[in-house]
Amino acid sequence: MCRTITIRLHCFANTIHIIHKSECSLFAIEYILHTLCKRFLCFQDYYLASSREFTRMDSITKAPVIQYFSETIAGVMTIRSFRKQKIFCVENLKRVNSNLRIDFHNYSSNEWLGFRIELFGSIVFCISALFMIILPNGIIKPGKLTPKEL
Repeated sequence: MCRTITIRLHCFANTIHIIHKSECSLFAIEYILHTLCKRFLCFQDYYLASSREFTRMDSITKAPVIQYFSETIAGVMTIRSFRKQKIFCVENLKRVNSNLRIDFHNYSSNEWLGFRIELFGSIVFCISALFMIILPNGIIKPGKLTPKEL
């Protein structure tokens, strides 16, 4: 157990050292990624708050639909005997539409967040590709890093 922890700490220290070495030469990339991560966290917080609210509103508007439908099914004989089917259909459509309005907004917020995440991924990919093209040959060396080079 102690040996496993020691090995993991050693691997972690080596990883931090490699990241530090690469950050020294590529400060611009670190700054851009840090800025993108902060922006992404802001979007995440905004999305979580609105998503919770939409979920709450969805459950609030879904309960009357279910309740009205179950009461209509229970009293279908009475409704038909007084020929009030049209009134019940219109009322049911109003309740279903109010619930679907909330579902639409919830779906829209999911799409909004998905678009932002894909946009950030594309920005990171483009910036990485741009730096790989622009950087001189000697800055990034392909190959394995050995402990002697660290």
